[in-house]
Amino acid sequence: MTFILDKAFIDRALDDADLNALRLALFQATGDESLLELPLKTVPMYGGALMQTVVADEAVATLRARATEFLTTKPADFTEIKPTDPELRRMYEAFRNEELSDRSWAYRRDLAAFDDHPRLAQWTDAKPAIPEGFRVAVIGAGFGGIAAAVQLEHLGIPYTIYERRSELGGTWSINAYPDVRVDTTNFLYQFFFEKNYPWTEYFARAGEVREYLQHVAKKYGVFEHISFDSDVKEASFDADAGRWTIDAVIDGRPQTFTATAVVSAGGLFATPKRLEVPGIEDFRGEIVHTAECTGREQLDGRDVAIIGNGSTGVQMLSQVRSRARSVGVFQRTPQWISPRERYGEAIAPETRWLLDTMPYYWNWYCYSIATLRLGGQVLQEPDPEWQAAGGLVNRANDAYREGLTAYVKAKLGDRPDLWKKLVPTHAPMARRLIVDNNWYASLLEDNVELVTDTIERFTPTGIRTVDGKERSYDLVFTATGFVTQKYLWPTAYRGLDGETLEDRWRDPEGGGPRAYLSLTVPGFPNLFIMYGPNSQNRSGSLIVWMETWARYAAQGLVALIEGDHRYLTVRRDVFEDYNQRLDEAMLSLIWYDPGSTDRNYYVNEFGRQQVNVPWRLEEYHRLLERFDPDDYHFA
Repeated sequence: MTFILDKAFIDRALDDADLNALRLALFQATGDESLLELPLKTVPMYGGALMQTVVADEAVATLRARATEFLTTKPADFTEIKPTDPELRRMYEAFRNEELSDRSWAYRRDLAAFDDHPRLAQWTDAKPAIPEGFRVAVIGAGFGGIAAAVQLEHLGIPYTIYERRSELGGTWSINAYPDVRVDTTNFLYQFFFEKNYPWTEYFARAGEVREYLQHVAKKYGVFEHISFDSDVKEASFDADAGRWTIDAVIDGRPQTFTATAVVSAGGLFATPKRLEVPGIEDFRGEIVHTAECTGREQLDGRDVAIIGNGSTGVQMLSQVRSRARSVGVFQRTPQWISPRERYGEAIAPETRWLLDTMPYYWNWYCYSIATLRLGGQVLQEPDPEWQAAGGLVNRANDAYREGLTAYVKAKLGDRPDLWKKLVPTHAPMARRLIVDNNWYASLLEDNVELVTDTIERFTPTGIRTVDGKERSYDLVFTATGFVTQKYLWPTAYRGLDGETLEDRWRDPEGGGPRAYLSLTVPGFPNLFIMYGPNSQNRSGSLIVWMETWARYAAQGLVALIEGDHRYLTVRRDVFEDYNQRLDEAMLSLIWYDPGSTDRNYYVNEFGRQQVNVPWRLEEYHRLLERFDPDDYHFA
């Protein structure tokens, strides 16, 4: 990348900067106390649902001048210094002029990622001798599997990652539908032990995410531990040996091997949910589930249907529409589809230069984004008093609804016929919020039709709806999501009593999949589940929690090895008490609110919310901060 570093270039970099993040970075680099005294103001976002803290208008020129001076005179040998905890807490509080509780500080401490490797498990003292034959099988080479492997590599615990595909990436290898990309900014959707990765876009496409994961896997020494084309079919625990016996198909050949412990990192979104509609087998065109797209599907000049308006269906429409002759968009339930700042935008050379040149700016930029999202948790908490006075959920959620409704109407222009079809009746956050990838704009194009009538059946040439109308298609994309009850697919795990975990989770008495802290299940020793039941965080970065779960699992293995134990399994009373508290906490949130009855994949067939964690991030962090041996039975 070549550019002329002059005042105009620096001005453009500062025009695009998060000035509050820059203020803290500049203070940290210079020690200029007056920077902490610059006035701030709050700016409402999303109709007032969130409040962003920014540098007040009257202080912007001063901050920019000081930043320009520093950037043009910074010594070539400038060395960054990690702040002490008291220094960091003071800066955190100055960032938004807020006083942090001890619990908030404990959760936020690592969000700016000043440690070389945040959330890293450690041996209690010197590393002990690893028992002969001790080995961990990590199932899956996506974010979760790589996070676990990095912990094991650091501890020096032998391991192998078994990946059923021929490349790493997890969901970013599985999904190759048109315009597939992350819908969380990469300044959150990243490992925080890998600093300032040179992303090319704010929301990376799948290919770049795969490149990133390969970079991390190679840099941290885990790539060589991956066994590709390795489909683990079944694992049974032998209590006497303290081992899992694992049956797999590796490079097309059945193999059996053992592992002391297993980290299942297959992910929540791995098993496609099939469309079940009469006549589907009679259709003579192509039917492709979006999770099975190859990226080679022919779109040019074809009549295409997209069934579903969740994250995938919304993300792919614009690109499909630009190439197809016609597109039918089949919508069952309207969704809240929102704008997202910088979605689809490349990171400008000036911004990349500032991230690379201004000490600490990357840290504070990440912190700014992460802590803004914390305010979104209130959107999920109904206020009975507000509702009694005529409100729908609470003040913030109702304001958000108004803002999103105004956005929909603004995007659709003078089309009240579409407003009625596209403005949901359920509250924002009752379902997963979807990012607008020019979806509304695409619906206004001449070659796109929105179909809200229920599908009656497929015909040999197309789809007939209940109003009797038949539409012809060459290609049908089913953007129908995933079977989210299959956390461990495609592996069957048999525990101490010979029962498979999937069979246990099918029991209506249990309410579907459950785990302790989302990670462990009684009777299934030395098994840790990444992204397990009730694990999805209420806000912020999923990857932070991947790192946190991986640390907890690694701490469990440390306890196993240091105590010279055969196996560990969570105590049933601890498991049951935790899940009772979890279910009780869930009742007060939006997913069970009478005004939010359309709950999609969050609520399972037993009527239980099994995907999300009910507690605020600070509390869930407290529960996962330290592996407590008292919660487990050791053999």
